[in-house]
Amino acid sequence: MINAYMLTANGTLARIDWSSQEPLPDTVIWIDLQNPSADEETCVENALGVDIPTHEEMSEIEVSSRLYQEDNAYFLTAAVLSRADTGSPSLEPVTFVLIGHRLVTVRYSDPMPFRAFAAQVVRPGFGVVTGEGILAGLLDAITDRIADLLEATQRTLDGVAQEIFANRDATRVTGAIDYQDVLRRVGTSQVLVSRVRESLLTLSRLSAFLSRPGGQKTDKALARSFKTVARDVMALSDHALFLTSNINFMLDATLGMINIEQTGIIKIFSVAAVVFLPPTLIASVYGMNFSFMPELHWSFGYPFAIGLMILSAILPYVYFKHKGWL
Repeated sequence: MINAYMLTANGTLARIDWSSQEPLPDTVIWIDLQNPSADEETCVENALGVDIPTHEEMSEIEVSSRLYQEDNAYFLTAAVLSRADTGSPSLEPVTFVLIGHRLVTVRYSDPMPFRAFAAQVVRPGFGVVTGEGILAGLLDAITDRIADLLEATQRTLDGVAQEIFANRDATRVTGAIDYQDVLRRVGTSQVLVSRVRESLLTLSRLSAFLSRPGGQKTDKALARSFKTVARDVMALSDHALFLTSNINFMLDATLGMINIEQTGIIKIFSVAAVVFLPPTLIASVYGMNFSFMPELHWSFGYPFAIGLMILSAILPYVYFKHKGWL
């Protein structure tokens, strides 16, 4: 699908329907290729005189394959987070082709920043309506989305911490902690932060490529925008690294609490076994079928055996309570 945005007379952008049968208007500033077919790629290539990278070429991990220049065109590929709200986030390559003051984006996914930016760019007062401005705005929208995801992850981890380290009395009132759910949330946060760090790495390389000496010439306002994006990416990378260490701590704490709970359960069974061992021994002794037993014909033999079993159960219990083992 081809989404073309042209500059109108009042200085704003408007989306137009453009097909291969029509010449490309000179006022088109941004061409967004979403899941393009071979014919659509050929159409844009013929209109702009550049080779649009394929999905396989966009997915290559070499930096030289993701960031390069051909003649007056800059090809910048970044891994953008997609489907972050579904619990199964994925990284999808997005290529930005900057040709003079015109931008072409090639993507095979529908990340939220693109949807939000496409709705924002057609509003009056957007700002710089050039290819460089669109690129700066898209990068800013992507970093804003990553910042929101990291903040949401931080809130999730704060909730996990409160649940894990809650007061034991409060836990008894609200019920036992579902450690399986806790581990699931911690694992989901780890997957998300891992994807975010990979995306930030590609964005950091892209920002460095744009700001390198002899790179794309932009005015001072756009240069400041690119520098701001680079600083935001660096700050978000530090935050993601902090969250990674926090997630590892939460995972260790959760596993530790699970071990404590299991140890407590095993301790209860061990104490119960020790408490009932003496009464069982006494009952076994008096359950033997020997003909000559001193208490066999004694009228107080039965209550004596019962009392002895109760006493032998109480004494270990009192001893354990005195030692603080219960």
